[in-house]
Amino acid sequence: ESMFLSGRFDKLESQPLHAISSAFDKYCAWVSMQDQLTAGRVSSALKENLGEEMTCLVAVMPSLANILGDDFNSNQSNKNNTAVDAQKKLRYLFCQFVEVIATCHEEPLILFLDDCQWID
Repeated sequence: ESMFLSGRFDKLESQPLHAISSAFDKYCAWVSMQDQLTAGRVSSALKENLGEEMTCLVAVMPSLANILGDDFNSNQSNKNNTAVDAQKKLRYLFCQFVEVIATCHEEPLILFLDDCQWID
């Protein structure tokens, strides 16, 4: 058995990496509906490895806040970054996010991205 995530790029979508954030937001929603042990394991691993950097991810994956719980403060923002810096940081954090969640599950993680011709 494996975990299958999917996202779709849209020609009219202006948010960078929308398909990826959408796929991982669905993953976060799924984890938040699992037993407390699974959600707790994922939450602990993310907090330990990404710390306060998760605020950037919560902005594009709102369901992540459900996993992190009440003790996570998502009101912090990083207004000093340029758009290019913010996008680079988001790409880096997605890579870190995938690395962390891949170690939280025994099943392989499969990410399917459709309509890649619309990637900016």
